[in-house]
Amino acid sequence: MRSILILLTFAASMAFHCGATGYDTLQKKATLFYDNEEWASALAMYTLMIDERPSITDNYSHAIISSALCGQADREMQLLEQSTKALIPLDSLYDNVQRLAFEHGEALLYEQFLKRAATTFTWLRRNIESRLLDYYTWRRDGQGMVQYAQVMLDGMPDDIKFLTSLADGYFILGDNVKAIGNYHKIISIDKNNYHALLVLGNYYLDLSKQDRFDIQSRDLATQYLSQANDIRPTPYVTNLLK
Repeated sequence: MRSILILLTFAASMAFHCGATGYDTLQKKATLFYDNEEWASALAMYTLMIDERPSITDNYSHAIISSALCGQADREMQLLEQSTKALIPLDSLYDNVQRLAFEHGEALLYEQFLKRAATTFTWLRRNIESRLLDYYTWRRDGQGMVQYAQVMLDGMPDDIKFLTSLADGYFILGDNVKAIGNYHKIISIDKNNYHALLVLGNYYLDLSKQDRFDIQSRDLATQYLSQANDIRPTPYVTNLLK
């Protein structure tokens, strides 16, 4: 933190003496430092830009990523808090941080930022846990999907999106019994849920192929695939039914 304060003081002094106090000049310097991976200097510039124009989301997200990349975890949380006071939309900020982290091939930065924020700001936890579920679903991380789907379902036990993430997560982990149980729950809530019908149809079709005397699985496969095909006819499902 001391090094950041020194850089900020130096940057402000340099801008004053050079007559380069304009926002555009700060932006050019910030971009140059950021592109050259001079993270502490980039953070100093983005901090000055935020002070001058506190309503620009992109400055916070660049500053947060710069903070992460120069090991200033506490500064990330300060920037997040500052953004909320400036009424920056949280989803826009999260999206920007995610995009920048992925651009650097550092998806873990986004994950760590969200987890740190959930611990630091308990009033944001529910919102952040939903984002973490989306992140783990995108990564097809079965353990993360199950963990955060269960967290979200504590408050909304019949939410189709969260139940689907939970079922998909169990499938990824190889726990077919729990996965299928949750897909059946989805069907009990939404009998026309195409994704659940398709998964169940394929699951029972595979069982029937493993045992040609398993008539019950064959009938269930036909039932669910037929329902799916009635909702959204496709050559793929039609061929499965044949």
